[in-house]
Amino acid sequence: MNFAILFSGQGLQNLSHVQQLKDLATEFNVNSQLTQYLPTLFNPNLSEADLYSNDFAQPFIFALQWCRWQKLKHKLDEIISFSGYSLGELSALICSTDISFEQGLYLAQQRGMLMSEAVQEPSGLLAVQGINWNGLELLLAKTVTELSIKISDSHFIIGGLEANLQQLTQQLEQVGTRSAKRLNVSIPSHTSLMDCAVAPYRQVMLQHQFNRLGTPIIGGSGGHKYYKTSDAVEALIDQMNHAIDWDSCLTAIQENQPDIVLEIGTGNALSKMLLERYPHLNIRAIDDFKTFQGLELWIEKQQNTDS
Repeated sequence: MNFAILFSGQGLQNLSHVQQLKDLATEFNVNSQLTQYLPTLFNPNLSEADLYSNDFAQPFIFALQWCRWQKLKHKLDEIISFSGYSLGELSALICSTDISFEQGLYLAQQRGMLMSEAVQEPSGLLAVQGINWNGLELLLAKTVTELSIKISDSHFIIGGLEANLQQLTQQLEQVGTRSAKRLNVSIPSHTSLMDCAVAPYRQVMLQHQFNRLGTPIIGGSGGHKYYKTSDAVEALIDQMNHAIDWDSCLTAIQENQPDIVLEIGTGNALSKMLLERYPHLNIRAIDDFKTFQGLELWIEKQQNTDS
């Protein structure tokens, strides 16, 4: 039985994930690295609002994804692809090349820091549903906002400065758009507002020695399947200030015909997107299960059924 693995982006993390990361970090003996790169994790007064700060969120989510993958990877028969949504594509690259946790944590920390420094004004992302691209594109031009992620022909993530996103929200309401909701993300990722972060992040990435991809990556920039590490790295750098075509990525995942799609998390938004489009697929997220034991039993049952 083969698996396609999805690594989520930020926005759905919560305090239960904090405790899980602490438990897994102890299990995999990586507390010292977390203390060095993510000391806020051990603040006893850490609140849920603190989890959405970009500087914290990116290394935190990577760390949890890495630990979850270490927990599960030996229990899966065959992995045919990794895919990552925004930050998740960095996790996919690190897990596929199997570089050290410390290297990955450093790269996630640097990504978060450089993206935060790129925009000094309040900014973020807005999820928009119920309008086609032609209609939305006109409103983006009027409000100086930009496409960040295309999810479907009527579902988009828009990035911009806070005031401009508020203006866009008002205009969307005026034309009767079904939904316009701010996300718990504090940067306008994958837009031109990230331009000044690209060159220094390229330098950070190219200074690191990656291994060969152990698992091909279906990239968020159009659903291309990468077999070479250099291509995956270049795509990851490029999407920092260019919109992600997650719509094409979902299509490519389905076309690879996985037996099971498993979302590493946090949350289960990606598995819901995929299931909505392809209800015949066997899709679950780690966060669908209350315990790792329950997840492992489910995986074992699926694999035994297949055999």
